Amino acid sequence: MKKEFGQVTGIIWRGADDLATYQQLKAYADAHNLKVTEAAKQILTDTLQKK
Repeated sequence: MKKEFGQVTGIIWRGADDLATYQQLKAYADAHNLKVTEAAKQILTDTLQKK
C-alpha cells in the first residue's frame, strides 16, 4: 500500500485541526502504552460498541 504525505494509521491528517486531533490520539496512545494505530482501533471499537 502506498501512503500519501501526512498519512498515519491509514488516515490522512492535514491541517491544524487534524494535527490537533492526531496529537490527542498520540497522547492517548502514549498514556496507554499503545501504538497510535492500536489506540485508534481501540477508540473506534469502544465507541462503536457503545451505540
